[in-house]
Amino acid sequence: MEQLSFPSAHELPEIDFATLDLLPYGIIVVDDEGRILYYNAREEQIAHRRREDVLGKNFFKEVAPCTQVQEFYGRFEEAMRTAGFVANFNFEFPFPDRLREVEISLASFRKENSQLCLISVSDVTEKNLLREHIRRAERLREVGEVAAEVAHSFNNLLTVIRGNAELALTMLAQSDPARQRVAKIMKAADDGEQIVKRIRASTQHQEQPEGVEHTAVDLNQVVKDSIAFTEDYARAAQDERGARVRFETVLAEDKLSVLAHPSELREVFTNLLRNAVDAIEGEGRITVRTRTERERWHVAEVEDTGQGMDSEVQGKLFLPLFTTKGARGTGLGLATCYTIVRRYGGDIQVKSAKGAGSTFSVTLPAAL
Repeated sequence: MEQLSFPSAHELPEIDFATLDLLPYGIIVVDDEGRILYYNAREEQIAHRRREDVLGKNFFKEVAPCTQVQEFYGRFEEAMRTAGFVANFNFEFPFPDRLREVEISLASFRKENSQLCLISVSDVTEKNLLREHIRRAERLREVGEVAAEVAHSFNNLLTVIRGNAELALTMLAQSDPARQRVAKIMKAADDGEQIVKRIRASTQHQEQPEGVEHTAVDLNQVVKDSIAFTEDYARAAQDERGARVRFETVLAEDKLSVLAHPSELREVFTNLLRNAVDAIEGEGRITVRTRTERERWHVAEVEDTGQGMDSEVQGKLFLPLFTTKGARGTGLGLATCYTIVRRYGGDIQVKSAKGAGSTFSVTLPAAL
């Protein structure tokens, strides 16, 4: 078989190949038949292919024989007939890892008696993700600055709320049913103080607020407390938009102990329950179940019969600042839930379908 010979980098002096290897987008040089003569480092990263595996192969027939690439093969042939020809394309390309949007540019040039083509590949999907990460990081920085100021003012309000609640308790008889309502106010104020401590810790880049200790917490009791905190929110939803929500529980008979801070877990489940209330229009049901899996893990599920979500929304749910509630949402609730649960060595997952409700599953390691 005849041994094919391809030009090396130093045989193509019009191009600085050392510079091409440093460019932030993929570069491929092919001859007039489409055989690959050069493949830079960035293209290796984008396509997940090693340079030595593709040199000498036909780009259109062997390396990228997909429909999308074949669609611009005609423009490649045109480029081979015209020196200095330039063409640009945008399409979704099925890379080995996932489908990604790319921008392809063809630029023809002559080398001695050969007509060559430089193909540049820009990963549009990656650029968009990077741009989004930068935007979110900037927004989080701004949120952090505002949060530090809000935490101070909020703490002052909590002091007033708690002080008046304590005073109210002294004025109520032991048999007065209003004492339960006041006790709920005091517990909510305590949780608010813990939230303020976490905000301050995050703005000071501390992993955990000072003075916050993890203890063995009964997951079933946390669920009951969180439902009690959410009942008023559900009644408000009925008054405002006619949503009639019924709470049901299917709790494990045994005590489910997890190592955590109770106020943080109440925040997790209160957030999930309030979101479930928001998802329900008309009449609906929220069911909370707890159980033990494989002895070492405790699971709590929050299921609603609300509107449900498509896969695109589910993929963004736990991202900071992502919200489907418009001006009513902050985009921090589920992101906070995720952060707390992961910090405890657990996980949070969602199963949902448009029009079929949602189920959030929180898995936490059992306290040994």
